[in-house]
Amino acid sequence: MVRPHVGIGVLVGSTGGPATYGTRLVAALAALDELRITVVTDRVERFAGMPGVEEILDLPMRGGVDRLRWQYLALPRALRGIGCDLYHDTKNALPAGLPMPTVVTVHDLAYYRCPESFGLLSRTFLRRATRRAVARSARVVVPSQATARDVEAIFSGAADKTRVVHHGIDPCPPQTEDVLAAVREKYHLDGPYVLHVGTIQARKNVDLLVQGVRRLRAEGLPHRCVLVGRSGWLAGPTLREIRADDTAVWLGEVPAADLPALYSQAEAFVSPSAYEGFGFTVADALAAGTPTVISGVSSLPEVCGSAAIQIEDLSAAGVARALEPVLRDASLRGDLAQRGRARAAEFTWRRAGQQTLAVYREALG
Repeated sequence: MVRPHVGIGVLVGSTGGPATYGTRLVAALAALDELRITVVTDRVERFAGMPGVEEILDLPMRGGVDRLRWQYLALPRALRGIGCDLYHDTKNALPAGLPMPTVVTVHDLAYYRCPESFGLLSRTFLRRATRRAVARSARVVVPSQATARDVEAIFSGAADKTRVVHHGIDPCPPQTEDVLAAVREKYHLDGPYVLHVGTIQARKNVDLLVQGVRRLRAEGLPHRCVLVGRSGWLAGPTLREIRADDTAVWLGEVPAADLPALYSQAEAFVSPSAYEGFGFTVADALAAGTPTVISGVSSLPEVCGSAAIQIEDLSAAGVARALEPVLRDASLRGDLAQRGRARAAEFTWRRAGQQTLAVYREALG
């Protein structure tokens, strides 16, 4: 049987969910051994030596507006030279005029649902690129039913070709006491803490988390917020809230190798986000057995199921009400930890690869 030749575009230089998704999906598809895979990427070292990947094309991308050159000039030229049967873009965009069927992954539509989280140029590019990609593609892959509903509501005619493929969730590696102690010392973590991982931007509602924990500290709880992630668009008000007192410590971006220990030692992970397409950091918290508290919006209830406490009122008081029993009750934390690990184990990259392969067959059919 002739294996289809699939080109997969993966931008890895910009860290975050799409980069993780693209890298892990390629590995999962390659492990199935039913495709000839050519990866087109800005970081060839991430795929070098990956079993089952036939070819890796180096297509450097400097970031920012250089995405336009990469996506609409360099990428089409590279694809014409490959001669693949199908092209899959893993980050919301597709060039025009490709001679093969195409699949696009739309991770979320935050730039429609929460436009205040994006600058004008970024928002304009993302909206136009996604609209054109959805129109051009044979199939649209989304990571949740919530994102599927958004795609179908915003883009006319997209319902029949949209397919939900949940991301996999990687298991949390075991952490030795030496590793845990080293991470505590490195980041000066000398007491119990509540963790948030993600970009500091308006839709993440990190300010509500800080305010909620401040309320609980006023009632005698000793916990602080530990915040991990880069500063995003219009982060100023949230950063001022973070710096108002000693309730929160912002670590910025940290090495990926330190994250499992940070998750494992947190007494709770909180995501009061107003919108998520999937929620990789929430998924990582579940996998680490970190008791998890979420907003009850977009994809988060879908991903967490019964393994997380939901914030009923997305306010500082609402965050405090949802979080307080978790911090005060060790048995509740133990129950949530067990449920979280079990829930995370239901999401595998092998299944994501198999379902994506089925989408390719539909597009080629």
